[in-house]
Amino acid sequence: METTPPETATRQRPSRTSFPPVETILWATVLGLCGGYLDLVVILYKKYFYNDLRYFWSGSDFPWSVPVVHAVLLGAAGVLVVVVNWVRPRPISPRVVAWLLVTLAIWAALLRMPLYGVCTLILAAGLGRPISTAVAAYARRPRHARYALAGLLGLLIVLAALSSGRTALLRYRAASALPAPPAGARNVVLIVWDTVRAPNLSLYGYPRLTTPNLAEWARKGVRYTLALVPAPWTYPSHSCFFTGQWPYRLNSQWNYTLDATNPTLAGYLASRGYLTVGFAANTRCCSYETGLDRGFTRYEDYPLTVPFLLGRTVPGSWINKNIFSRGDYYASKWIDLQARDARGTNDSFLDWLGRERRGRPFFAFLNYYDAHDPYIPPAEYTGRFGIRPKSPEDYQFLFDFRDVPKETKQTRNILMARDCYDDCIASLDDQLGRLLEALRGRGLLDNTVVIITGDHGESFGDHSVFRHGSALYLDQIAVPLVILSPDAPVGQTVTTPVSLRDLPATVVDQLGLSAGSPFPGHSLATLWSRAPGQAPPLITPALTELAHANAFQPQREDTLSREGFQMSLVASGRHYIRDGTGSEQLYDLLRDPSELVNLVNSAEGSAALGAFRRILLRVLTDNPGSTEVEDAYLKPYKQWLKSLVQAKSSPPEPMAVFEPKTP
Repeated sequence: METTPPETATRQRPSRTSFPPVETILWATVLGLCGGYLDLVVILYKKYFYNDLRYFWSGSDFPWSVPVVHAVLLGAAGVLVVVVNWVRPRPISPRVVAWLLVTLAIWAALLRMPLYGVCTLILAAGLGRPISTAVAAYARRPRHARYALAGLLGLLIVLAALSSGRTALLRYRAASALPAPPAGARNVVLIVWDTVRAPNLSLYGYPRLTTPNLAEWARKGVRYTLALVPAPWTYPSHSCFFTGQWPYRLNSQWNYTLDATNPTLAGYLASRGYLTVGFAANTRCCSYETGLDRGFTRYEDYPLTVPFLLGRTVPGSWINKNIFSRGDYYASKWIDLQARDARGTNDSFLDWLGRERRGRPFFAFLNYYDAHDPYIPPAEYTGRFGIRPKSPEDYQFLFDFRDVPKETKQTRNILMARDCYDDCIASLDDQLGRLLEALRGRGLLDNTVVIITGDHGESFGDHSVFRHGSALYLDQIAVPLVILSPDAPVGQTVTTPVSLRDLPATVVDQLGLSAGSPFPGHSLATLWSRAPGQAPPLITPALTELAHANAFQPQREDTLSREGFQMSLVASGRHYIRDGTGSEQLYDLLRDPSELVNLVNSAEGSAALGAFRRILLRVLTDNPGSTEVEDAYLKPYKQWLKSLVQAKSSPPEPMAVFEPKTP
């Protein structure tokens, strides 16, 4: 009778994993951190060698948040490997597991490179093969994973201290060093609706009821019917809002980082004892990397929440869009932008008020991005006006609107985009009402100056142009402006064209801090505070500039013509536009608000051209640009204007009063 050999009877069942589960997860986390550090190298490479703007395009916490997200994601992959090994009859070998994890770690970082995903996967697999051999060998010794993890976590702590820790320390020091504020100091809330043009607001007569809340609050303050931005896109407009300097003085049309030579409104108010806080939803043009955060004791742009932390990495962003928010186009909009919507901005600001105000007066800057493309409104507002996007193709068009060539845009889709734009404005308006009611409920409005405006408009085929930053017609440069102030008369309307370059001067005037103010221009409050019969006040000219990179390219020596820029002036019911090639346009805004009939070649237009040329020459002469701008295009432009003015000395037309030479 046969018996079982003793050695067979005592044989143990082979391990069901390639190596112990805990070690698998530990090594996955270690490799994830290594992949995260590789991703940091790629981010630095793109900033200095690939990205013309020299931006990181990520939150200031990225030195620690990017490795952490990589570690979490690859740690999850390690857990998946453990589960697969447990359910498989035959476990995956250590070499295969190591190769898989190393490849994923490298690939997650290389996905940030401007290469096809398959190419980066092949490259990652090739690089991962020799590395995985060493990892498989070390994996047999458990302490190696713990030592490696401890070292990588130590580096992570250092990076966190140098980024978020340093930021927190600077915030604390800035808030602690504030001087005592003036007695009875007022608060200021500056609300900027990004990409909201005045012609689409019911406040200004638009037939769709897009802004009932803004209209209601405007009846409690002052409404300006023709507020003009200094530039038709975000960054130069905001830099002007904060400094009072023209874009051509700041170089902000092409240099996208605000230098330290010009004082900012936040910095000036902080020096007077104000807590200064900013919440910017436009992470493309208003993030900390633009320098617009200078002077703020607290500035929030990229939200620090789990979805947005995931979005700091390429695989995390893919997971957000394709798993967590699949089919939710509104959520996808904000994940792509790495930004918060109006509700989130309001909540963050109101939460800050409850936690950190400390009894001091405050200056709050709130930038809302909801009406910017892609024009995806919240679900409850979708279809409120006109065409409702229904199919995935409709939503894809809205996401791709900026990149679709204008000649291929179909009429139905353009109308849908404009209707969705109105839906977005309506959602913004509701959030404005919510915010102002919350401030009133906290008893703050009676001692707060609130300014509601926009940074530029938007075109939907008007004059055959789309979006913004492409022309100087009113659809791109006319924005809302409502001021609520304890000093403001109730329900007053100002019809004089005004420049938003005067915002800093207006704020310090309303706070009683004009003495010693570094901001040029004049307070817009002078337009509502003059006594009957008093002479018209001095105001800044309603000047707007658009400049492109080719304005700095070499031009012909034998001509004054310079391509790549335009200047615009609005006064006395007319809009004058002149570019660097000498092309001129003139529109009567009272009879032709859509600016369809160019009056330059008419008898009426010829009489007004001389006056506008003189005004434009005077403004540019009294307010010279930076050295770079003067040398590139302003000197010949002014020379050309001067020759025209001297050749045609027509009698001046009555115009709105403009400011003298600005300090």
